Amino acid sequence: MTHKILMLFFLAGILLGVPNFLLAGEVTKEQVSEWKMETQGWSIQDHIAAAYSDEEEVQSLEDRIQHLDKRIRKLEEKPYFDPKGFTRSSLKLLSSTLEEQEKLLNEKIAWHFQQADQAKLTE
Repeated sequence: MTHKILMLFFLAGILLGVPNFLLAGEVTKEQVSEWKMETQGWSIQDHIAAAYSDEEEVQSLEDRIQHLDKRIRKLEEKPYFDPKGFTRSSLKLLSSTLEEQEKLLNEKIAWHFQQADQAKLTE
């Protein structure tokens, strides 16, 4: 009984969270311009510190993606644990969303290092 209730809450959470994943692609373009505007006037050290901070976050995202991929592989090896594929497909959707966030953060890191290099050249 408890297992069914937990599964019901899990599926309801996935259904409520899906629109956010679908809209994530549109939000990233706005986020890129926002963080570029916020960083005007930063020093070299500020850009490098922000890049290293984002690198830690990228590492955390990579770990989460690897964990999700491992769970997806386990469900693919033993499909009787997920007969309709709801859990597997939701994990794939979550994994792809995290990969998009990782890509955005990597672009942000490269931009911070580029800005730090340009600031070094102008000094």
